[in-house]
Amino acid sequence: MSNYQVKTFDEALAVMRQAGVEPIESQQSNHPALAGELADALTAQMTLGEKVHMLGGHWDLRSGLLHLRFYNYEAIAGGGCKRLGIPPILFSDGPRGVVMKSSTCFPTSNTRAASFDTELERQIGEAIAKECIAQGANYFAGVCINLLRHPAWGRAQESYGEDPFLTGCCGAALTRGVQKYGVIACPKHFYMNSIENLRFSVSANADEETMRDVYLPHFERCFDAGAGSVMTAYNKVNGVYCAESRAVFDHLKALGFAGFSISDFMWGVHDGAESLRAGLDIEMPFTLKRGVRLAFAVKRGKVSEALLDRSCKAIIATLLRFQNLYRAQRFDRSVVCSPPHTALARRALEEGAVLLKNSGCLPIRDPHTKIALVGRFAHAKVIGDHGSSSVHPPYVVTPFDGLRTVYRHVALAGSNDVAACCRAAAGADRVIAVLGNDYADEGEFVVKTRSGMVKGGDRRSLRLHEDEVRLIRALKQTGKPLTVVLYSGSALLIDEWAQDADAILYAGYPGMEGGSALANLISGRVNPSGKLPFTVAKKETDYPFFPDSGEEDQSVAYAYDHGYTLFDKERLEPAYPFGFGLSYTSFAYAGCAARDAGEAVVASCTVKNTGGSAGTETVLVFVVSGMAGKPKKLLKGFRRVFLEPGEEKTVEIVIPKRELRLYEKESGAMVVPERLSVYIGKDAAQADSCCVAPET
Repeated sequence: MSNYQVKTFDEALAVMRQAGVEPIESQQSNHPALAGELADALTAQMTLGEKVHMLGGHWDLRSGLLHLRFYNYEAIAGGGCKRLGIPPILFSDGPRGVVMKSSTCFPTSNTRAASFDTELERQIGEAIAKECIAQGANYFAGVCINLLRHPAWGRAQESYGEDPFLTGCCGAALTRGVQKYGVIACPKHFYMNSIENLRFSVSANADEETMRDVYLPHFERCFDAGAGSVMTAYNKVNGVYCAESRAVFDHLKALGFAGFSISDFMWGVHDGAESLRAGLDIEMPFTLKRGVRLAFAVKRGKVSEALLDRSCKAIIATLLRFQNLYRAQRFDRSVVCSPPHTALARRALEEGAVLLKNSGCLPIRDPHTKIALVGRFAHAKVIGDHGSSSVHPPYVVTPFDGLRTVYRHVALAGSNDVAACCRAAAGADRVIAVLGNDYADEGEFVVKTRSGMVKGGDRRSLRLHEDEVRLIRALKQTGKPLTVVLYSGSALLIDEWAQDADAILYAGYPGMEGGSALANLISGRVNPSGKLPFTVAKKETDYPFFPDSGEEDQSVAYAYDHGYTLFDKERLEPAYPFGFGLSYTSFAYAGCAARDAGEAVVASCTVKNTGGSAGTETVLVFVVSGMAGKPKKLLKGFRRVFLEPGEEKTVEIVIPKRELRLYEKESGAMVVPERLSVYIGKDAAQADSCCVAPET
């Protein structure tokens, strides 16, 4: 029962203002108890019909027609109560920018993760929030933090790689940036969602230890950062659909989540009443399984109205915590694709591109160098998937566009035609081939053409197309130094042709300013500093099992280990380890140490730039516990450090012991291991050679 006699949402907001508006940086900020009391008062005044309306999306015929132009052209409404002045959530998707209208397209999340720059990710979140507000949205569902379990996953590009710690740090940074201006951030998809073609039917099965140690920590980090909402996944977990699983919502509570939940779109709910009983608040984008059915179920006594009250209170309380801040903003269309935002998009690729190989071919500093730019993506606007994450920028800088601003002679052969590309190479000093994947190879939707070809969805191959491999080998025979630029949503296996390239640069999906960033990287104006957020194997069988989409109903065991922890456990040698990335300079580590500082472990080392160019190195810190059955090492800290030639700096990384908790089977609790060792290094493989025990 509320002590407040507010009659409208605006009256409740006034009470919140009088209490003082605080930055929304944790679940405990901005008076959650007060918001809950005010939400009680408003919910008590609502009719049954209004409560049912609150728990569904409102994508009507008009919205559907608008979305024929492209998905999420304008904000998609859900919830709300007009009589009491309670606003709806106004949904915009992501995560590489605002999907609505024409917005800034940043590089995909896995590309940004390679920067290991959470401050940059926070700034991108702020830019996204401004563009949401300018285009009428108060809710951003683009904090995609599902783990990359296998590189065949079609939506790998939308997330931050294979590691829970890195993924959580990036997701939390994006959450803080988005919510700085009162836009509600929504992490998704809760949880164990990393298979695309079977997403509506597959059951991801795991034990409690695997879920608590591997598949939940990154969500907890986002909730700790104050995320106001969460989206459930399509798939089942241990045989029950996420939106209807009480175990899934029990995990949400255990992680301290204090906002409201929404379903994934269209087919995210199968049983409306059961989803309400489990804890799902809003069915999106319309009430396919709820609506009138839910009202009848309440009237017939099959569903308690108290359950509707619970969800309405959660939604209203969250809106109360955000709306004063949201309404104070004054961003208009001029902020969308503004120079500061497009500069952020360019910087994200400059920091996130990963140099995998360089035999002295790069950088190409002389602007008079004759460049042959070849391959099907040399002058193509490739920015990623065409599914729900698709952003529609006003322009895209292609590699050809970018290189022409730096080099005076750029010959284009924008195809995989061997003869045409070799002719271009014959008259050039250097050859750059832009190859890899696009939306037809991987993405959200699975669309079969009349010929039976599948576009999007999970990858059919982890390798380049055969014609691209033939092209690389033919270009090698020209004798001209060859650089291969790769587009892809995650790992590509490149062992069959890597020896034929003099330099290899992984660019993920580069965003609207990709061509400009590539030109800066290739010319040496920017020194590459990206590190792989995933492990590149030597052969397909080194990765976990990934199901064939031929059988619709499948159960897949999600084992405890994947990525670098699996490679450590099975003693597999990767082609490129997690964290790998070269530079145009070199770095040396010395004085690695670790000490116990009571509530934290402090790792330190000295890093020196031993080359001739200024550059940025990212120090990685892994921790290993003495607990039986746990991974050899887990990433628990990282720090970017910029160094001039010859300069050295001491880097300290503080790891709160709370970050070191692991699930203990005997007690069923998360505990801090009694014995710890610390690994420090450039990547997951090189860190193995530098293990130190904390001084006590």
